[in-house]
Amino acid sequence: MDTEERKQLVLRNTTEIVTEEELDEVLEKDSPTTYVGYETSGPVHLGHWASIRKLNDLQKAGFDLKVLFADLHTYLNKKGEEEWIQTMTEYWEATFKATGLDAEFVRGREFQEETEYFHDVLEMSKETTINRGQRSMAEVASGEEDSQSISQIVYPLMQALDIEYLDVDLSMGATDQRKIHMLAREALPKVGYDKPACLHHPLVVSLQGTEKMSSSKPGTMFPLHASEETVKERIKDAYCPQGEIEDNPVIQITQFHIFGDDEELEIERPEEYGGNIHYSNQEELEEDFESGELHPQDLKNSVADHIAEKLEPVRQKFKDNPELLDCLEEIGHEKPDYVK
Repeated sequence: MDTEERKQLVLRNTTEIVTEEELDEVLEKDSPTTYVGYETSGPVHLGHWASIRKLNDLQKAGFDLKVLFADLHTYLNKKGEEEWIQTMTEYWEATFKATGLDAEFVRGREFQEETEYFHDVLEMSKETTINRGQRSMAEVASGEEDSQSISQIVYPLMQALDIEYLDVDLSMGATDQRKIHMLAREALPKVGYDKPACLHHPLVVSLQGTEKMSSSKPGTMFPLHASEETVKERIKDAYCPQGEIEDNPVIQITQFHIFGDDEELEIERPEEYGGNIHYSNQEELEEDFESGELHPQDLKNSVADHIAEKLEPVRQKFKDNPELLDCLEEIGHEKPDYVK
């Protein structure tokens, strides 16, 4: 694969690269490194799967992958108590591995409580105003804006330093991470470190189409460990108006998880409705969906079957290790029927 092909893989299904010139320099390295960090505070769901999919693209493009399970960040953002967060982190790591992702998995506490790191946090705090810290956390802070704690202002400083301490060439995240990444690019050079190149991918649309995807609202998403029946039900009930491509969750699923995974899609339908139709790329599917050649229900039925089958390795992981789901029960998420 030549450099241009690698670059196109990196940029596939993304919103922004900061900057393209810096990405070109990163791609000249023999083994560049990228990472994504995750708070471990709820089920790993459809939205997280989009970033896993993007990590796979980067790996194909020659990047070494690091996944940071941000246990200390989760605590500072008031998402749970420490012992529970650790059990959640075990569940998260098991899920990521079950998707087939080949990465180095790191927990924040493995390096974030070291003296040198803590000293750098203090140095960063000298170079950052309270207002700048609050603005950078606007998209990810837990709770109301007027109740933000000092820990939630420390949070973005730590996230910036994670990039340096993990020795990352390209920092990746969804668009809600952009403000923190821009803070990192501004503040890291002030304490003697290089600014990182940053890649942003879209946030996944809620399955209901009208509100943000949330683990506390089951109809807006599904956990990757959900039963086959639940996956199919949620997709078949998803918002998918005929002809509408933008902010259509079912179209996004085909974009990220079928064609974006170099797979193809077979639409099964009766002969009286045109018979089966095979799609090998997103453009053909969107063209037929916009024209009315492809009906929303036929699309949803086939996508539901495809995705439910694709997630079987995740279900198998928890069939074998149902105790890993105990931490989710503590926050009101019932175990799927296949482990009861």
